[in-house]
Amino acid sequence: MAISCGKCGRQYDVTLFEFGRTINCACGERVGFEHKLVLPEAGEIKFFADVNVARLVRWLRAIGIDTWWEDAISDADLVRRAIRENRFVLTLDKRLTQEWRTDNVLLLKSEKPLEQFAQVVGHFKLKLPAEFFTRCLVCNSLLKSASAEEIAANAPPRIRASQEEFSYCPNCEKIYWEGSHTRRMRTAVEDVFNRLTKLN
Repeated sequence: MAISCGKCGRQYDVTLFEFGRTINCACGERVGFEHKLVLPEAGEIKFFADVNVARLVRWLRAIGIDTWWEDAISDADLVRRAIRENRFVLTLDKRLTQEWRTDNVLLLKSEKPLEQFAQVVGHFKLKLPAEFFTRCLVCNSLLKSASAEEIAANAPPRIRASQEEFSYCPNCEKIYWEGSHTRRMRTAVEDVFNRLTKLN
């Protein structure tokens, strides 16, 4: 099977266009066809953030969204893995959207993480979660509950003395508790959702 250039009619093998990849024809026309992401019926929205939107990742994980990120991953690997794992790609890279015709790529408009977060929430109609910080902000793993005694070796004494409930990551062993930082993040997230609600 071959794909024809819409301008000059030159034909290319269909395997060149796997996962929505496009190529430049000898005549200068961009050739390819759009790949459609087929999500499982009961599947939750998941993301694969491009290297250029690393700071957005923490905000999405804060509301429990499975968001993957890797340093130094090529565009080709990023798109292929996102499609295989039924993830939407978040990027600032316009070239990626030109070279790959796939409906699972969202081109972000702002370089500011909270504005990016607001765009993602609005675009995918994400809901404000009943519970925040269920996922590790560092490695994306689901967190587990722990008592002060259970995390005694990993939390500062003053924190153990002032907090009763903790969460910890079983993967990277990071400890979380309700502090000023988490409260600021929660407030910022709620502000985004409230602002979007007023606009709709």
